[in-house]
Amino acid sequence: DRIPNETDLLQRATRMDFNNYLAEDILVKVDRASMLNSLEVRAPFLDRSLIEFAFGKVPSSLKATLTDKKILLKQLTGRVLPPEFDKKRKQGFSIPLASWLRGGQFRELFWDVLLDQNSCFDPSTVRSLLKGQNEGRNNGERLFALVQFQLWVKEYGVYF
Repeated sequence: DRIPNETDLLQRATRMDFNNYLAEDILVKVDRASMLNSLEVRAPFLDRSLIEFAFGKVPSSLKATLTDKKILLKQLTGRVLPPEFDKKRKQGFSIPLASWLRGGQFRELFWDVLLDQNSCFDPSTVRSLLKGQNEGRNNGERLFALVQFQLWVKEYGVYF
């Protein structure tokens, strides 16, 4: 059974990520990318005793809140690493959609593609998403998916 039955929402989400997203997505990508470049990669935080400790002993309040993540890890590194060490420097592989959508050619591309008369999306819904993005909502990934789909539709002549 791959769906956790925890009552604590954060614990449940963590187990779900551990059982599914990590195993079926992140680790697969890292493995393929490292093999392609003849690298041997290790994931030290996946040590069995550390996983058992994290799931069995660490309360959710030391894992994440609405405003902070990796709370216990940051507290522990604060004891070992110098104060000037940037604890927030690690970032994923995402593109800076929010900044791209603030202005420039990328923003214009989104508007042009999604509001084109041949777009398969409802213009009022698209305008609402674009307006929300301008007002600080995080619609970048939704908009990106819509643009990719619309470009695919145009490229392959798919019409609804």
